[in-house]
This record gives sequence, structure tokens and C-alpha cells, in this order.
Amino acid sequence: GVFTLELFLPEEYPMAPPKVRFLTKIYHPNIDKLGRICLDILKDKWSPALQIRTVLLSIQALLSAPNPDDPLATDVAKHYKENEADAQRVSREWTEKYAHA
Repeated sequence: GVFTLELFLPEEYPMAPPKVRFLTKIYHPNIDKLGRICLDILKDKWSPALQIRTVLLSIQALLSAPNPDDPLATDVAKHYKENEADAQRVSREWTEKYAHA
């Protein structure tokens, strides 16, 4: 799918991490309904040495490997833990519907 993200560089950047969120609706345990992303390098693991490219690659990796043990969307994480195949089916449906796959 094609997902639209919003990238905001705060005044403190690169000492502070960029703010990134999904504008495209997505069914993922680490991304909430507002598009906020649960990713360590966007929070406490941020380093000024990291590049925007690294941030985007990390988000891409998160899409491929959801982590329901560190959820932002607890309902989606519960679905992944109880029935991963069905959760992936819903994720594909949302991708087709919202990300014009």
C-alpha cells in the first residue's frame, strides 16, 4: 500500500527526535487511531546521529514486523495475540481500503 505520513522537525532537531505520524488509516498494534507511532527511536532511543532516512526505514520495518507486546493500539494488539492470521487479514483489508494497494 501507499501510506501518507506527516514529518515535523521541531526547533530542537536534531537534538530532539522528529515527530512522525501516519495520515493514512492503518490497522497496526504499534500505531494508534491518531496515527501516532510507538517506536523507540522516536522517543527515548533518539540520537542526533540518526538520519530521517533511518527513521523512515525503521517505520517500514515496523510495518513488516508488528510488535503486539509493546502496543499503542491495545485492541489491535489483543487481536494479533489472539488470532494473528485474522488480524493480518484485517490489516490487509484496511491497506486495500485506505492505502490504495
